[in-house]
Amino acid sequence: MASQHQQQDNHLGAMFAPYMTTQADLGAWLAEIDTKMMFQPADALVISCGTVTLDLAEGKVLLIKNKKLNIYQLPKGRKNIGEDMLSAAVRETFEETGFHATPLQLNIATRATPPEVSSPVSENVSPKSSPQITDGHHSNECLGMGLYPDPQSDTPALKLIYYFAATADSTLRPQIGRQEDWEKFESAWVPISKFEEWLRFKGEIDAVKKAVENVKRTESVRSMLNET
Repeated sequence: MASQHQQQDNHLGAMFAPYMTTQADLGAWLAEIDTKMMFQPADALVISCGTVTLDLAEGKVLLIKNKKLNIYQLPKGRKNIGEDMLSAAVRETFEETGFHATPLQLNIATRATPPEVSSPVSENVSPKSSPQITDGHHSNECLGMGLYPDPQSDTPALKLIYYFAATADSTLRPQIGRQEDWEKFESAWVPISKFEEWLRFKGEIDAVKKAVENVKRTESVRSMLNET
């Protein structure tokens, strides 16, 4: 009698028959997944959320200066229990910069499933490298994620940073008194044409590039972007 794992493999073999030549191929494929699959407990994960906040009309991106490290970064921070990631990103941006950011809906290619009720669709759809990629829908999906071992954790932990596109008015004055006592940040609006000279980390440079790229792919906002 076949074991439960064998029965499951046989069922998957029928599902993935177009992609697998033999049952042995399927077995090797499942074994590879099993080898690479990793479980990380919640107390060994640091989930951080931040924004790439743009002032489209002024052609600027919002950064923070970490005065302790003397570097410029994107605003971000840990989410609260029960808080969704987009709300955490907007809250952390305000706490660290004093600016109220508004989530910016963009045409973001994603592997999230498309909505049941069609959202506004952009004509600017890239040729798909995979049918599993959803493209052409305006959304507040994350731009992407940064990932690295957290050097500030007192126990081994993996840090995941989810970045979201947002917008704010750089001509306003930031609100003061919003940071925690231990935070040593000051806000800085930097020209989009020069942000690479300011940001310390390549991963954050890539996040800003992705946001600007998606603005240009979104018909409703791309004409507002000033890159001069």
